[in-house]
Amino acid sequence: MNRNLARGVLLTAGLIWATGFLVNKYVLDSGWDDSQLLFVRFASATFFLFLLFGKRILNAFKVTGKTGMYLGVFMFLGFFFQTLGLVYTTPSKNALITAGYIVFLPIIVFLAERRKTHIKTLIAAFLTFVGIGLISMDTSNISNINMGDVYTFIGAIFWGVHIYLLGKETKRHDPISLMGFQLITVTILSLGSMFLRSEFPPLDWNQPTTIRLWLVALLIGFFASFVAFLLQSIGQKHSNETEAAILISTESFFGPILAILFYHDPLDWSIGIGMVLVFLGVLLSEIDITQILNKAPLLRKKRS
Repeated sequence: MNRNLARGVLLTAGLIWATGFLVNKYVLDSGWDDSQLLFVRFASATFFLFLLFGKRILNAFKVTGKTGMYLGVFMFLGFFFQTLGLVYTTPSKNALITAGYIVFLPIIVFLAERRKTHIKTLIAAFLTFVGIGLISMDTSNISNINMGDVYTFIGAIFWGVHIYLLGKETKRHDPISLMGFQLITVTILSLGSMFLRSEFPPLDWNQPTTIRLWLVALLIGFFASFVAFLLQSIGQKHSNETEAAILISTESFFGPILAILFYHDPLDWSIGIGMVLVFLGVLLSEIDITQILNKAPLLRKKRS
């Protein structure tokens, strides 16, 4: 796979996840709790993946099993706090704050590999954190921070760790097998969380609402967990971790727009400015300003 095709694959994954924020919120607002949604979603994704690639995944257990399982722990923690946050906040805020992982990633790379952090990364981090603060602020009571936003923020940190580790491991392992063991791990941990905090989701064939919720949750599992994560794993195998993160983070741009248009999320001055700051921070963290400035004189010469 060439790099441009890998970029398209990663961008598609981001677009799928952008839609997922709305659909997840619909299920949570309809009576399911976060642990029920996570279990059904990942059990569905695991089923579809093993239906197509079961033999391939099991044959890779000795080589890939342990790696996929520890990656699955970070995937679970990212989803757990993100979905828990979505219970208490809006889809647009959930999508925007989750995008914080794009700024955490260079920090994680520095801590893990002692790579020097560029000044633009620090500026991007500052813009993103200020934006997240504005998004999370209650304009009627500035001292009041929504706990849903805090949970989402914690989830974003785990997403940064997961993307960093996944970028390393997909270069050494089969991405489909790696994804299989991650999904199994998340399903098992979600099952444990569900029975500790809740119960199995109700299933009454005589209730259209109940059937609809199950169908929606299964579809989330198929598209947002099976298809999108498969695309992420394949795309990251043919790109670097920071490029993958910026392309996947398009969910933070399209997610709030969809939520405001179709889920009637509120849009006031603090959220609007916060959206702009987060988006600028995400872009700045990945744009090579020096390269752009160096190319600018060449472009002017060509035009003249």
